[in-house]
Formats: sequence, structure tokens, C-alpha cells
Amino acid sequence: MARVLVMDEEAPLHKEIAASLRQGGHDVEGFTEPSDAFGRMEEEDFDVVLCDFRIRGRLVALEMLEWIRTREAGTEVIVFTRQGNVEEAVKATREGAYDVLARSCEPDVAIRSVRHALERKRLKRQVRHLSSVLKRRFQVEGVVYRSRQMGEILGLVKRVARVDATVLIQGESGTGKELIARAIHAQGPRKGGPFHAIDCASIPESLLESELFGHTKGAFTGAASARKGLFEVTCGGTLLLDEVGELPLTVQVRLLRVLQEREVRPLGSDRARKIDVRILAATNKDLQEEVNRGAFREDLYYRLNVISIRIPPLRERPDDILPLAGFFLQKYARKEKRTPLRIEPSAAKLLLRNRWAGNVRELENAMQRAVALVSGDTLRAGDLPFASREDPLAPSSPLGLEGTLEEMEKRYILYVLNKEKGNRARTASALGIGRNTLWRKLKSYGYKDR
Repeated sequence: MARVLVMDEEAPLHKEIAASLRQGGHDVEGFTEPSDAFGRMEEEDFDVVLCDFRIRGRLVALEMLEWIRTREAGTEVIVFTRQGNVEEAVKATREGAYDVLARSCEPDVAIRSVRHALERKRLKRQVRHLSSVLKRRFQVEGVVYRSRQMGEILGLVKRVARVDATVLIQGESGTGKELIARAIHAQGPRKGGPFHAIDCASIPESLLESELFGHTKGAFTGAASARKGLFEVTCGGTLLLDEVGELPLTVQVRLLRVLQEREVRPLGSDRARKIDVRILAATNKDLQEEVNRGAFREDLYYRLNVISIRIPPLRERPDDILPLAGFFLQKYARKEKRTPLRIEPSAAKLLLRNRWAGNVRELENAMQRAVALVSGDTLRAGDLPFASREDPLAPSSPLGLEGTLEEMEKRYILYVLNKEKGNRARTASALGIGRNTLWRKLKSYGYKDR
């Protein structure tokens, strides 16, 4: 049951609307004097207010919207204006009215608007509750989940955070490995120190050693001054080695020494410096397989893999899809200063059926696109970028499903790249993966720009 306040000049239409709402089980109170209505709202909380734009020349709707905003009451307001008065409608909308209706509208139209306003209020309340629960339990904004798997992972994160052991975080691209690393840092004794992350795949080998270990003045061409590396800069905090599986073997040797001796020697220096930093590593590769084929040092693998956390892909935890979708819709709606989107059931079904090859990153990309392009306050199935597929579990290309998963991924990535005429930025966006991830995959395929 919802509490509804109606403020009008005793128009018969409004009486009919109030009667229909009461028949629907809602508690409705009506007022003809604005002062009485405001006084009542000081005493009780109302879910929805329906009011005329003007009552005896007084701009009561604008007063009501200002009153609600200053008190952060969270009440939704539906405003009635004179037929065709665009100026009144624009003013009411700009001040935050949920809906603006003509005084001559049918009662069913107003009833439907009330129902939608109540739904939006419920969704906003859910989002606020979810955000507060997440911040209270994990102190990491953005860790949105409902699945048992992620609950177990975050429970492990809380235990791991208390010790200083090296942690290897494994998972496909876009699953949120850096977010988990930040959660470990934020809940541990080093949370007051710095957190830095370095993408080992995106930095050329010639610069990677300098970034990690630092260098002295004149250590190499262009080293005009001495510079500390990330191991020193992060002292007292946590350093994440993202995509550690991409490290060249020469850098792996130096990293192993850092882990063993807890000291670092900058390029060009003959003196080692002690460091105090927690090291976390993340990878989308199977490092054991990399060890077997000689691409990754076995001794380094065991140094990194003291504690292992595997983040399952989004397709293995479908319970998280809708909470994440709702979170991203609210996030980008706030950023764009627009009405939060409600997910229509048909769109929810399609979201649940999609494979999400790019995982959470792809889902976020789709929700950001929806906020930018969808008109109105409802996300429908046809608004989703993959809605035209007959089967959203199959690739949207004539490539078939033959071969291993890795082979199918390669064929699909090259198909999308060709479709985007070799534009890597658009290809990465269409796939829902980062440009660095795309670059690494193309490099492993031996792909060269035509």
C-alpha cells in the first residue's frame, strides 16, 4: 500500500483519480489549501504527490518540488497543467517532477503514472539499500553481487586481506580482477598506504623494467634524471601486477629476486634498496600451462601463487547479471543527470540469456550505451545491442560453433575486426573488452595490420 497526497482545486477529475487509487488499496489524502498539504507532509511521509501546477495563482507544484528536494524526502511528484501549456510542463520537469499530465487526461492515464512512479521509488530504494549493504560489508564501492560464488570470494578476500601473503588473482578479461585487488588492499592493514596497478602487457619491454624497478640518471638514453620505480613508490602499500603472465622472461628473473630478497635495484645502480610492499598479481592466462610450455618461470609461479583467487566469468554466475545491470544503469544515469532506467522483463530475460564474452566490462558497456541512447525511463529488449540476434548465446556471425572455445574466440574477434574495417578501438568496444586485451590477443594470433 502506498501513501498518496492529492492537492487540487476540487476538480472532479482529481476526485475520480483519488477514488480509483483508494479502490486499488492506496491510502489517499486530498487537500485544496496548499498550507494544509504542506503541514500534513511535515507530519507524515508520502510516496507520491499529485498536484496542480497552480492553485489560485500560486505556483504550488514548484513549491512542492523545492520542499521535497531540500528535505531529501524522496517523494515522487506528478503535476497537472493546463492543456497545451508547454512552459508549465518544462518548468515542472526541470525542477524534478516525475511526470507532467494534462488536466483533461483520462483517469487511467494518471493511475498508470502513479503506478510507474511507485515502481521508480521502489527501484531507487533498492539501489540505496544495496549500496549501503555493500559499503558496510566490503568497504569497496562497486562490488555488486548476488551469487553464492562471489559471496564466497569476498569472504575469502576478507580473510586474505589480514595477512601479507602474495595473492594470484585469476579470471577472464573483464571479470573484475583489479576490483578484487583493491578490496584486498582496502580491508588490510596497508589500507592507509598507496595502491598502484601496472598493466604488464601494455608497456614495452624496454620501459617495463624502469617502471617497476626505477633507474639512475644516465642509466640509458633519455634518462635525464633518477626515478623511483613502482616497488619503491608503493612502499607501505599494495602493488598489483596486472596481466603478470605477459611479463618477458628477463623481467621475470628480476621480479623473482624482488620477491625473494624484498629489495630492488634500480637500473644503472649497484646498490639494492629495501622495500616494504604487498604484491598482488592478476592474469587472464593459465599460468600453469604457461609454465609447462616454458613461457613462464616455474619458481616465479610458485612465489606468486601463495594464495589463489579465481573469479568466475559472468556466464557462470547469472545471479549477478541483473544486480550489476541495475547498478550500472543508476551509475550512468547519475553521471548524465537523467532519470534512472527501469529494466523491462523482456530486457531482463535477454540480459540473462546473453553469453557476456567480455564479462562485467561488456555488461557495463551495454548499460552505458543504453543510458546514452534510450528515450524514456524503460530499458526494453530492443534497446540492447544484441537484441537482433536470433539466439543470443551464439555469435552474431556466420562462423559456426566448430573447434575449441579458443579457436571460436579467435575467429569471432577477427570477424568483428574485419567488420569494423580494422579499427581496433571500435572492435574492442563492440567486443566489450579493453584495447590492451585486444592488442594482446591479436599479437598472439600473429595478426598484422594490412
